[in-house]
Amino acid sequence: MKQTQSIAIGVLGVAVIALFVLHFTGGAVRPSNKPVKKTAAGTELLDNTGRIAYFEMDSIERKYEYIKEIQGKLKSQEQAIRNEMQSIRNGYMARIQQLQEKAPSMSQSEGEAAQGEINQMEQNVQQKEAKLGQDLQEQQFKMMQDINKKIEEYLTDFNKGRKFTYIISRQSGDFIYFRDTTMNITNDLIKGLNEQYNNDKSIKSSKKGEKE
Repeated sequence: MKQTQSIAIGVLGVAVIALFVLHFTGGAVRPSNKPVKKTAAGTELLDNTGRIAYFEMDSIERKYEYIKEIQGKLKSQEQAIRNEMQSIRNGYMARIQQLQEKAPSMSQSEGEAAQGEINQMEQNVQQKEAKLGQDLQEQQFKMMQDINKKIEEYLTDFNKGRKFTYIISRQSGDFIYFRDTTMNITNDLIKGLNEQYNNDKSIKSSKKGEKE
């Protein structure tokens, strides 16, 4: 009798992380010789009209508090699914053992019925496992889209006074052989996203307290 396969669900794996990559289109890149300015986080930047800024996606993943929250939720959901499947498998194996103990005294028709029951139970376990895995992956995808949207919306507001032509993400493995580190806005982005996250969290907490 074949064994059921265990759940293989990756949390925030490389394929999902790729959903974070943001692309912003605009005009052609033009050099600028205007004076140096400082960002809110103290990073020195040139007047960036017609220039490209970038951020390190690996740093965002490590330091953006909302991503940490999402990771925690996904891990909790994954563990809940593992626990549920283990409970289902335990019931399945207990029923098989019960039927095996009765097998010597079963008639041919009873044996066939028992085998049919076992086959159906095994199919049900596999279908349940597949559905739970799919549900988690869909939830994971929605959360990644939400993170992507938050970053995009913040950068749209962030760029209003800076007028970068492009803001791109960079991570290990990208084919970018040179980058001007004065155009690195990672620290500004982390600072701003976390401030926004904490403000949203405070507002939600206040509303929850008012309802109680």
